[in-house]
Amino acid sequence: MLANGKVRLGAVFYADWAYYGQTGFGPQFVTQTNFPGPGNDHFNSFDVHRTYINLYYSPSDRVTLRLTPNIYREAISGSADKAGATGAIAASADGNLSFRLKYGYVEFGKLFDASTSFKNTNLRVGQQMNPLVDWQEALYDYRFVSLVPWNYLSLSSTQVGVSLNGPIGRNGKTYLDYQVGVFNDVSFHAFEYSEQKQFMARGSVYPMGAATRFQGLGITGFYDHAYTNSAPDTNAAAPVVRVAALVHYTTPKNTALIAGEYDWGKNAFGTGNMFSGSAPQDLFGLATTPYAGMTKLAQAVLAGTSSKQKGWDVFGRVNIPNSKFAVFGLYQDFQPNTNVPSDPLDFHRVVGGVAYRVSPRWRVALDSQNVLYSHDQFTYPSSSMAAFSPSLAAANPGGIPNAVPSGIKAFFANLEFTF
Repeated sequence: MLANGKVRLGAVFYADWAYYGQTGFGPQFVTQTNFPGPGNDHFNSFDVHRTYINLYYSPSDRVTLRLTPNIYREAISGSADKAGATGAIAASADGNLSFRLKYGYVEFGKLFDASTSFKNTNLRVGQQMNPLVDWQEALYDYRFVSLVPWNYLSLSSTQVGVSLNGPIGRNGKTYLDYQVGVFNDVSFHAFEYSEQKQFMARGSVYPMGAATRFQGLGITGFYDHAYTNSAPDTNAAAPVVRVAALVHYTTPKNTALIAGEYDWGKNAFGTGNMFSGSAPQDLFGLATTPYAGMTKLAQAVLAGTSSKQKGWDVFGRVNIPNSKFAVFGLYQDFQPNTNVPSDPLDFHRVVGGVAYRVSPRWRVALDSQNVLYSHDQFTYPSSSMAAFSPSLAAANPGGIPNAVPSGIKAFFANLEFTF
């Protein structure tokens, strides 16, 4: 049966060596990489954080099936199993590299084949790329080094649903590239409990027309309206909103890019996002540590159904002429809850490095990545706490000392292989 269609096979491999000159609390720098908390300076590790096998089958030029399994590192709670009357086998799932489905969708192309402007429109059904993250990863071109802004904060790259996609253009140039879809409220690796669904839309306008993808000046808008993943009988669903606005310019031969971005959100960032890389043990009830007060404050700052997020980003890349070298960088400024005065969780992310393209199939990069909290260490006053958590303020009349988490400074050697 496969002989009657077209089969394609591809693969993606990302790996790195990371050195943490300063360990602290904060989000993961790249997917599925974790690090210990403060007091573990000079920690280093080798990691494989992405491997894909891309399988495509096209029984006709109008239909394509894509299946993409990938690895992920397990971090689960578990207990030992009994083995006989007196023996036991230790739990061993933590840290395993396991396979799960990343993409699995059917794409129906050439929906408006007779139209000059809409002939490349397609419809995707299944587990697929959302409108923003995959598109922005291709624009930035350094996903193997670091995550793009909303993906770093909370938005998964993959959702299950249906979307309409495609460029609109004429005379060989694209003037609008878009993706509009309805998806589950959760990412591809979580159960869906919500009766609501998530709406996402992205539009990228190229006023001068783009002869190749991203060429020239582009203006992009993204909107995401979802709900917290709560079962209907809990009456606990709250709206989640993410907005991104970008202005970007890519040189005609894609040798350089500069982009600026503004981000806004509502209920789009929680403690699970804030501490995805490393968290105080207090957050999980494992122990009471010197960071217990900071943890309670972070939970209060990010609690409720009316938190608001704001941030801005600048990122870019330049291929050095007549060489295989390139330089790249990303700066992100983020406020996890603008309703909280002098939020101790406000932070900057700074990424910068140099890459070398060994061949068309693989690249290496050396780079510095840092999470730096915006405020100097201070005692958060109870008078400010009272505005968003009266109970926490009453329990801490003298305020909460050491309110700012410890920052993180790291150095990476990254490897990318694709075919």
